[in-house]
Amino acid sequence: MNGSSEGGSDERGSVEALSRRIAALEEQVALQERTIEALRAKEALLERMGEERRVMIAALECCTDFVGIASLEGEAIFVNSAGRKLVGLESAEAVQGTVMPDYVMPEEIPRLINEIVPILMTEGRWEGELRFRHMPTGEPVAVYYSAYLVHHPETGAPLALATVTRDLRASKREAEERQRLLEQQSEAAAALRHGQARIETLDEERQQMIAAVEACADFIGICTLDGRTIYCNAAGRRLIGFDVDADMRGFDVTKVLTPEATRYFVQDIIPVILETGCWKGELEFRHLETGEAFPTQYNAFLIKDQQTGQPIGIGAVTRDLRAAKRAEEERQQLAEEIIRAQAAMLAELSTPLIPISDHAVVMPLIGTVDEARAERVLDSLLSGVAARGAKVAILDITGVATVDAAVAEALLRAAKAVRLLGAEVVLTGIRAEVAQALIGLGVDLGNIVTRSTLQSGIAFAMRRV
Repeated sequence: MNGSSEGGSDERGSVEALSRRIAALEEQVALQERTIEALRAKEALLERMGEERRVMIAALECCTDFVGIASLEGEAIFVNSAGRKLVGLESAEAVQGTVMPDYVMPEEIPRLINEIVPILMTEGRWEGELRFRHMPTGEPVAVYYSAYLVHHPETGAPLALATVTRDLRASKREAEERQRLLEQQSEAAAALRHGQARIETLDEERQQMIAAVEACADFIGICTLDGRTIYCNAAGRRLIGFDVDADMRGFDVTKVLTPEATRYFVQDIIPVILETGCWKGELEFRHLETGEAFPTQYNAFLIKDQQTGQPIGIGAVTRDLRAAKRAEEERQQLAEEIIRAQAAMLAELSTPLIPISDHAVVMPLIGTVDEARAERVLDSLLSGVAARGAKVAILDITGVATVDAAVAEALLRAAKAVRLLGAEVVLTGIRAEVAQALIGLGVDLGNIVTRSTLQSGIAFAMRRV
């Protein structure tokens, strides 16, 4: 019996030990399963974090601004593609081993180390203009540097330094050009100059541009490459007779041109614009309501997509030339009137008729006597003799440089015509060489009284009247 009891006790002890062993193993298995589950959860978390990191990096790579991350010691960890392009780094691998001072101009390094980084570490943020350095060329790059301190989301401990930096070169060039143009303006330009510092978005610039275009007195319009209106300012609508408040989009621009101008526009102007980028010249427009055709100064230019460089439209600034044409015609008429008046004055001065008494007149001739002047001499002499009832008309040729057959013929005609009016012609100023020339020409002055000087001719005339 005792042997049986002892044997039973041993079996129970073995069973209990085995049960405890099994329980311990089960507990270990459960612990391992929990450990495996925790590892799987951690692995999933790491995978999710890796995916989020890849998405974040991809997003940062798409950003057009410089985006960079550095350690608290200033060692570069990440720079996106736009940032690498800005400073001339060829690849992401080239970022490794660089430090923050490498990215700025040498003269900016003391400012970075002594001012910017301390403010970042104490205040958590710094913003302002800075000059980056293009590493291969050493060229300075003006930027707006916005940097901040990155903290651990749970502990709040500083983790890294980050920046989003904007390239200011294009905007600075635009600002300089805009400033140059604004300085040429009056008080409105001064107002724009003062307001330029407050322009923060492209939308504000667009609104200001639209306002300026709408206020312009010239026709300003934009159309598609096939001639469909995209935009036309108020002055342009008024010029062509289109309702100022109506929607003009899609309107065929050739409808405001005369038929001949339409053919010229389609066959000649459009090809030139597409080839050279611009065209300038006169073009005849037509008023939509009245049908009136009128000349314009048409200045057209090609509009291209800023990203692709492909043509997307045609812009035009058009000025009504009617007033200018009228002014030019008036100036031309005035010039012609002045010329006619000057010609009449010169004609009168070239054939002066001077009364020396109630019945005697003198016409001194100076210079050259051609056919046209001979006619004026005859007309002036006859009209003067008839108007004054003169009995004696003195023709003084002292100042005539050359006496040829034409001059002699003119003198004889004048003498005959004056005699028909009942007056007598006295020819004075006949010098020796003139007398020889007249004899050589065979001119018969037998019926004409001649005197050598004007004084003797006047004495003769006074005795006769």
